[in-house]
Amino acid sequence: MKTKLIISIIILTNAMALAQDFSLQVKLSQENATKAQSITKNHEMVALAKRYKSEGLSPSYPNFKNPELALYFDFRGKGNVNNAIKELTEMKFFQEIVEEELFYTLSCDSPLPPVNDAWLVQNPNYALELINARCAWSIIKGDPSILIGVADTEFEITHQDLANQIVSINGPVSAGHRHGTQVAGVAGAQTNNGIGIAGIGYNSKIAAQRVQHTINEEGRARAFSADIRAAINALYGSGVPIINVSWSGTGLEFEAAEEITQNGTLLVLSAGNRPSDRNHGAIANIPGVVVVSSVNFANQHGPTGHAHNEWVDICAPGTNVATTTVNNDYLNGGGTSYAAPYVAGTAALMLSINPCLTPSAIENMLKQSAAPIADGHLFHGLLGAGRLNAYEAVKAAGTRSLSYTTLSGNQSYGAGYALNVAYTNIDSNSNITLTARNEVNISMSFNMPLGSTLEITIDPDAVNTCN
Repeated sequence: MKTKLIISIIILTNAMALAQDFSLQVKLSQENATKAQSITKNHEMVALAKRYKSEGLSPSYPNFKNPELALYFDFRGKGNVNNAIKELTEMKFFQEIVEEELFYTLSCDSPLPPVNDAWLVQNPNYALELINARCAWSIIKGDPSILIGVADTEFEITHQDLANQIVSINGPVSAGHRHGTQVAGVAGAQTNNGIGIAGIGYNSKIAAQRVQHTINEEGRARAFSADIRAAINALYGSGVPIINVSWSGTGLEFEAAEEITQNGTLLVLSAGNRPSDRNHGAIANIPGVVVVSSVNFANQHGPTGHAHNEWVDICAPGTNVATTTVNNDYLNGGGTSYAAPYVAGTAALMLSINPCLTPSAIENMLKQSAAPIADGHLFHGLLGAGRLNAYEAVKAAGTRSLSYTTLSGNQSYGAGYALNVAYTNIDSNSNITLTARNEVNISMSFNMPLGSTLEITIDPDAVNTCN
């Protein structure tokens, strides 16, 4: 349901203190430190507490030994907080009186959406929880028109968790290796369908591109760089905004990778499964090329044995990861091949809420929103920005700021999560609409002349507009 507020004139005033619950912290002055007990029972204090439906002063730190902390007391009540502060101040007992802040939990802003995928219910898997996937889904569940290109071996398009997710499949049929099916499942397995597993991209779809390959005696798929390059080029030519490459190389020249990213396609690459691997160094520093290594269930990198070097941009779950495999089955697998599609699928969620993002902007937001890695201090400068946090990345993608600007004409400005407006004017005879999925915040100076209108809309389906 959309909620609208239409404003024809804005008058900014200080917020009035209404009769509501409040909490104050007071600090006794040093000269009253020894009188704390008598002050709490003082007839003025008892009368004040009664007026504000309060239990009176209670110690802020009752079990602490530092004598300075014994000076702090809490006063909780109901009524006009400014009046309460004034009356407490007039008592002359207190050195400080501070209104308490309201803090919020560092979790989702909405209830967690259910996930009923049967294999995951029976075989709980840490990866989606570690990257806060369900929190991300509480904001956006992905746009089916946002395609994740996967350049890989072969794809079982009849798999029950992929049949509705793979919208195209191209490239030569060769050795039929399972790797492509497994990578596709991490990024885009059908989610909340009562069967199998959940892909991080939720409603996002997969554009599958086969890479010509062979299988060696160890059962590993191998492909010439030319074949990988051909698959990437085909996906790029089809216009997909994200390409996942879970190979040890791309075959791309620097100029080719640069052109791909500058023309709107994010490249997500696996860093490698050995500590000494230094894959993708030639193109790693191009904005919009994201090299992904891994962490384990404990948010540690070291035990994975996977790559760490200066080319790594970010880490994601890469051990014991639940995914699809051939013969309509599932497995828990390991490798940076699985870490990369978590990042690619998160990028699809980001583009679903903000289709205006460039590859370099997506990379920056992924890095800025990343969480610390538990043993990251042991790999200084070698694990990129930290561990993928899908929730924070999606919030960053959907947050928009309008500041130090003038809004004119008949214009709508949208944000997929929050729209922050500051130091902004509305021009004469203008009709402006501000829309966000979660909140619209107007702060600092904001001016609108008579004759103009401002419409503020909270719309659960809002996405960023590109104006």
